[in-house]
Amino acid sequence: MNFLFVHRDFPGQFGALATRLAQSTHHRVVFINSTTAESAEIDLRRYRPKRAPARTTHHYLHNFESGVLNGQAVYEICHKLQAESFTPDVIFAHCGWGTALYLREAFPLARLIGYFEWYYHPHGSDADYLDPAAMTADNACRIRTLNAPLLMMLEDVDLGLVPTAFQHNTFPHSYRHKLRILHDGVDTDYFVPDSAASRRFVAADLTKVKRLLTYATRGMEPYRGFPEFMQAIDGVLRVDRHVHVAIAGEDRTYYSRPLPGGDTYKAKALRELPGLDLTRVHFLGTLPRDDYRRLLQISDLHVYLTVPFVPSWSLVEAMACGCHILASDTNPTREILGTDICAHFTDHRDTFAFEKVLLRALQADNDSSELRRRARKRAESAYSIKSLLPRWEEIAIGAREAKRV
Repeated sequence: MNFLFVHRDFPGQFGALATRLAQSTHHRVVFINSTTAESAEIDLRRYRPKRAPARTTHHYLHNFESGVLNGQAVYEICHKLQAESFTPDVIFAHCGWGTALYLREAFPLARLIGYFEWYYHPHGSDADYLDPAAMTADNACRIRTLNAPLLMMLEDVDLGLVPTAFQHNTFPHSYRHKLRILHDGVDTDYFVPDSAASRRFVAADLTKVKRLLTYATRGMEPYRGFPEFMQAIDGVLRVDRHVHVAIAGEDRTYYSRPLPGGDTYKAKALRELPGLDLTRVHFLGTLPRDDYRRLLQISDLHVYLTVPFVPSWSLVEAMACGCHILASDTNPTREILGTDICAHFTDHRDTFAFEKVLLRALQADNDSSELRRRARKRAESAYSIKSLLPRWEEIAIGAREAKRV
């Protein structure tokens, strides 16, 4: 069979499946993406939009125009594949960024399986969680318009995959029958507890730290609770002189609105907290994978914060490493952590209460072994790539036959 994967990034959510299929002599696998990545097993093709969205485009449509440009660039790669006599039987496509918009035009007979992460809502969701009063009519209209390319894809796909029930429930009822809940999985054989993990990092030596509070994020931004985290640790560090804080991640935004003038939320937090003891706050930057795993393994308390939005892989990775976890009390974290008591929860918007929960959890770390065990067990039973990959492969192999029905 011929398989085509389409994603802005490589490997994204498709890496394990694409690799598994490519290792078979019965399949040919092509992966269209926008990176400069290389692979010995998978035929990677890079797309490049011809231009950026025009400044004169209505601001509700900037995202849509960007998607059209991405989709057009992907379509041109597909046209080249046709000239090489490559016609996919099955396409797996991430339905964000517009990359999949014109796949049905390129390969009308292929079974099209879309990966969906989020359907946008201006009210009662992520966008107004931190400050409902700040949601303007103009921004609400802009957010609603973000769904236009998603609706095109919901019409086109034969099957849609959504990683969690929380995310599934954001989509319109009229399309949910096409969407199946299936998490992409985490390597729980790699992310494991290790009490002997080294505490030395390039940016910090944590060997003498008695209580280590950790926070790992892609970007330091409000969507992942970074401003509230900084306010809370300011109080924690004043109360408990043995606590150190290690923060991994980039000083940039991925989901939240950037601050004007090139300002960052890290710089803003440091300005607003002039008394913060920076000798005990260690900014580690974006860590290599092995170092990131070590950070989770040596953590005394790991904090994962989010508004009601797409939950990060990092939460499951922390669970798999047997972390003692404090999480935002939001629907995505409740679902990931499960019904068993695997963690502490807090409404991180109330920074005073958040600080108190942090202190209690840190001081109770000696009694956290059961929470750690349950978190690891939950990660293995519900989110292990070892158990989930066969379900992905079953969908892939069975897709061609399903198309003929």
